[in-house]
Amino acid sequence: MTQIHIKIMKPKTGGLDPVTGTLRFRPVRRHFDAAKNLIIAASFDANLSEDGELTVDLLPTTSAFVWQVVELADTPQAYTRYVEVPNSQTKVEYADLVEVDAATFVPKDMNGSQLLKVRHASTQSEAEALSAQYPDVLVFFNETASVTKAAAAMSTLESITAEAQTNAALARSAMLSARSSADSASVTQSDLNVLASNANTLAASVANDSQTVADTANAVAAKGESAIATIDSTVQAVKDKAEAATTVLPSTGTTEGIPEGTTGEAGTGSTGETPAKKATVKEA
Repeated sequence: MTQIHIKIMKPKTGGLDPVTGTLRFRPVRRHFDAAKNLIIAASFDANLSEDGELTVDLLPTTSAFVWQVVELADTPQAYTRYVEVPNSQTKVEYADLVEVDAATFVPKDMNGSQLLKVRHASTQSEAEALSAQYPDVLVFFNETASVTKAAAAMSTLESITAEAQTNAALARSAMLSARSSADSASVTQSDLNVLASNANTLAASVANDSQTVADTANAVAAKGESAIATIDSTVQAVKDKAEAATTVLPSTGTTEGIPEGTTGEAGTGSTGETPAKKATVKEA
């Protein structure tokens, strides 16, 4: 069952007023329902509330019947509609129901349009020929041929699907291989960066050591030069002192009883070229 909500109003000065009255519902044409019950074209009435509203449960329509609704039955304002009722779990507004032609059950908004035309063929080739000859006609052909054709199409689709899955697997494998290669390349590059850093550090260390050796060699050479200069100065000083000592030695003879190189009176301690005095000797 589908719930249909109906609300009828009438105009008044400055607004609308609710309408009261009866609505009459009747299925058009006798028909069998899904449970194989025969449903006759009998009607039932339902009254609007004081607010002009009504909610009624109706059977969903099929290709066998539609609903006739007589609005405000037995009054001068009575009006008849023929509508389709959808199979809905939610409430449907009466204004949203599709209104159809009572004789053909074709929706009124399709009046004047071309109806669907159907032709039958015994084989697929015949159906293709009819379809080309009558482009506006729907052509049906033998069910067995359709099933065979559909099975062949399904087999082709399965083959295409299997090939696509294989290609996808190969693509995934290639992608994983590429990722692995990229990871290996990244690791190799990292190792090369470490080696380069170590080489730079070692080169800097060698350069520092070379500079230290050079500085030490320069310092040793400087000290060697200073030591040689000091030795040369000392040797020269010794030579000068030796030469000075040789220059001041006396060149005169000796006096008997007096050490060579001394003159003057005893006990004077003086030296020089003062004439020597003769010694006086007393006899015992």
